[in-house]
Amino acid sequence: MKKFTFIFAIASVLFTGSVQAQVCDSVTVTGPPSGAPSSWAFDGTLVGASVELAQMTLRAAGVKKVTIKTFPTWPEALEATRRGDVDMIFSAGWSSERARYLTYVYPAYAYQFLQVIVRKGTGFSLNSYADLKGRVGIAGRGETYGDSTFGLFVEKELQLERSPSLSVSIDRLLAGEADYILAYENAAYSEIYTRDLGDKLHILPTYPYRTDTFFAFSKRSKCASALIPKLELEVVKAAKRNEFFLLTKKYRTLFNESQNLPVVAVPKSSR
Repeated sequence: MKKFTFIFAIASVLFTGSVQAQVCDSVTVTGPPSGAPSSWAFDGTLVGASVELAQMTLRAAGVKKVTIKTFPTWPEALEATRRGDVDMIFSAGWSSERARYLTYVYPAYAYQFLQVIVRKGTGFSLNSYADLKGRVGIAGRGETYGDSTFGLFVEKELQLERSPSLSVSIDRLLAGEADYILAYENAAYSEIYTRDLGDKLHILPTYPYRTDTFFAFSKRSKCASALIPKLELEVVKAAKRNEFFLLTKKYRTLFNESQNLPVVAVPKSSR
């Protein structure tokens, strides 16, 4: 009886490992749809430096199939990851709230500066957090500033409204409904360049916060425990090769070129 129990236990472990390996042969990934050159939606597909780095490191960790899923907004991408509809998300800043449903891959693979955007001609000196007080600000839903000193300052001291997207925030800023926007640099660059708003908006030369960005797995993903140790090793290797920096240069050029493509008029069909 003991021999049978021992054999059954070994078989169960082998079966569990086999199932886990099969599940983790394929991983679904998502990220921001408007954060060039890190990631942006092009013809319905996410492309960019973070996308390629995620594919590269996951495959090096043994994943055979990486499926990139695109969602209309960053909050929707986060929510899909929270539900477990996708296994992994990239460009994720850390916060205690997100850590409830995400397991982070360490170390961070990149970082972003938080930028303060104003209308041209309405700039102000930003030498301390207090310089933001008494002004109406807007930030995107789902954006976090972690549990940092700045994050606590935002919660307690600022008059900060939330909008569904950076595009909506910019529209409100241009309409005079706010004094400034808080936006991370990739999203800001992507939106301003796409909408050709360089002559209407100004980014203050100082920034209030810098966030590290991570790969992070949904706590509902069956692949998290199996892949995170392997992926962490691959992220370290990629950092030593300066992969993300090189990919960023490549995709910034590709993004700029994609925005400068000539618009081809579609002829009206004859009656």
